[in-house]
Amino acid sequence: MYSSSIFSKDFDSTHELPKVREPDKHRVYLRRNEGYGGINFPVMDYLRYESFNSLLVNGYDANSAVRAFSKTNGYNAVSIQHELEYRYMDKFRVFYESRSLVNLKSSKNDQRSLQFKEDYVSLGAAYFHPLSPNFNIGVSLRQVDIEQTTKNNYVLFDLFPPLIGPRNREFSMNVRGTVPGIHIEIKPLRWFEIHIGKQFYNLSGNDTRSRVDIILVSDRNESLLFGYYDLSKGLVSYTGEKTTLDFVFRFSSWFATKWGYTIERYDVKYKKYLLFLDGDLQSTLLYSTLEGSQKQRMDFGSINLTFEFSKSFGE
Repeated sequence: MYSSSIFSKDFDSTHELPKVREPDKHRVYLRRNEGYGGINFPVMDYLRYESFNSLLVNGYDANSAVRAFSKTNGYNAVSIQHELEYRYMDKFRVFYESRSLVNLKSSKNDQRSLQFKEDYVSLGAAYFHPLSPNFNIGVSLRQVDIEQTTKNNYVLFDLFPPLIGPRNREFSMNVRGTVPGIHIEIKPLRWFEIHIGKQFYNLSGNDTRSRVDIILVSDRNESLLFGYYDLSKGLVSYTGEKTTLDFVFRFSSWFATKWGYTIERYDVKYKKYLLFLDGDLQSTLLYSTLEGSQKQRMDFGSINLTFEFSKSFGE
């Protein structure tokens, strides 16, 4: 009696594969990637610069000095990425990628209360040329859209003078552009591969920040309610590199896993920037000049695990 699986092709395990595997005419890949590592995101630099700018404009203040010059620890973060890819003869490739990246709370004593999230979407194409049956070199081009949001919500509290109230801050950045890349695939064994890639980012977009304070101050026998807000908008550039290293283990013709490491390093710089402070034109101009000249960074290094499913068709 004869039976087969929809996933099986010519071989059901890598032990049955020939020494040199012929590429499929058409093949579709579905992947899920999970990553974990350390992250520093742009708002962390912005808050440190904010305290330093306050010292320059307003003079010495103990709290601002501590925040400006103390070492700040980064966060850990997790990412989940989904990929859909089509290949023709293993040379011509079209793919779609979607990733969500969020930070984890560093510790119970972390007073920053920062909540970071990045949504990454890309659509791209690539060409890989086989220099030998065991060695491919490729180039890729992606249209990338990145949206980063950071929330910083906490309660203001002080005894001198007695005050309490919520502070709500939100930082949003959206950048997009075309990202070229170069790639190498090494296939020393029929069940084992090494993939190396580097992508070059030069994106541009918008950055928006807002802050709203509602403060209740007790003064002798009466309580006063104060409100404060500021708003900033700017045009930003987002430049840097993403380097990936993956070790691929093929368990069958339709299933593989990747174990790898990714390093991402980017700089955020302002092309135009304006910070509007509530009712203060002089401070608006001064802070806009200071903050608009300060560079921020985005660093993420992660260990990754990828599950890959594929199916050939139309042969």
